[in-house]
Formats: sequence, structure tokens, C-alpha cells
Amino acid sequence: MVCLQVSFPYKRENSDIFGEIHRPIAVVYFIGEQEILELPYVDSGADITLIPNTVGELLGFEKENDNIKEVYSVGKKSIPIIIKKIKLRIANHEFEARVAWALTENVPILLGRMDVFDKFKITFDQAKKKTIFELKP
Repeated sequence: MVCLQVSFPYKRENSDIFGEIHRPIAVVYFIGEQEILELPYVDSGADITLIPNTVGELLGFEKENDNIKEVYSVGKKSIPIIIKKIKLRIANHEFEARVAWALTENVPILLGRMDVFDKFKITFDQAKKKTIFELKP
């Protein structure tokens, strides 16, 4: 049995507090009206994948006022969202996932646990500064 395994190098960034840091990311295609390549942070603390307003608009999402919910950031700031289901592709594996479409631009793109972490065994190799995705059988 061939098992899909792919690794992504951490993204090097500068922090005002810590100087140079490395954050786990993945190469993810979001598939809607368009196919959009993004490099979301892989966030084991995020319940759901999160995208900003413009990414949702490019995917063809439409606002439905009766479906607006709220999620809260680490700082307890309220973020209005609409839950949408789209296709994602990591390496050659395409699957459906729910995403939280933020109705604001002030959010990072996050790859959260829901519908993603149950499909892959994800290893954060801090020493080698890479994130490894292995498709579960």
C-alpha cells in the first residue's frame, strides 16, 4: 500500500519579541470557483480552518446573513464567520472540509483540525523545522 507523505518547511518570520522565529505551514489548494494556493499556518489549536474575507470572495462564497456565527480569537476578540464546505488539496489528496469564512481581513489563514486532522497524521518536527503530513489509511 502506497501512503502519501509530504513535508513542508516552516516559514521564517520576524517577531518583535523573539526575533527570528519559524512557524509551521502547509501548501494547500482551496478549490471553489477558482483554485487558490495558500500557505496557511498549521494550527493544532484552531478548531476549524479559517480564511479571510477576500479569499472567500475569490472562492465564490456569498454572504447569508442568517448563517453568520461568531468565533473568538486567543485574545477573546469576536470574529464574524460563515461556515462553508469546499474542497481542499494537500499534495495529491483532495477532500471536502468545512472552513470558517471570516467577514473581515484581519485574520491569518489557519489550517485547523476539523475535517483535516482526521485525514492526516501531522507531525510538527520542531528540530528540523518542518511539518509532515501522512495520509491515514
